[in-house]
Amino acid sequence: MKARALLECTIDTANPAAELSATISAVLAVLPTEGQRLSVLRSLDDEIGRALADYETEGAA
Repeated sequence: MKARALLECTIDTANPAAELSATISAVLAVLPTEGQRLSVLRSLDDEIGRALADYETEGAA
């Protein structure tokens, strides 16, 4: 059996930006190394960049 640490979040979609920011901060707070935190932030940056590009492409169509 592998032990896992889980974080459960409930996000109020009436205020999504603040809620997502708080969730990201909570996740980063439990990661033990700077390298792990940077890896998560870089992955999020990539995902957000792709999502923005998709929305911008859809808007131009």
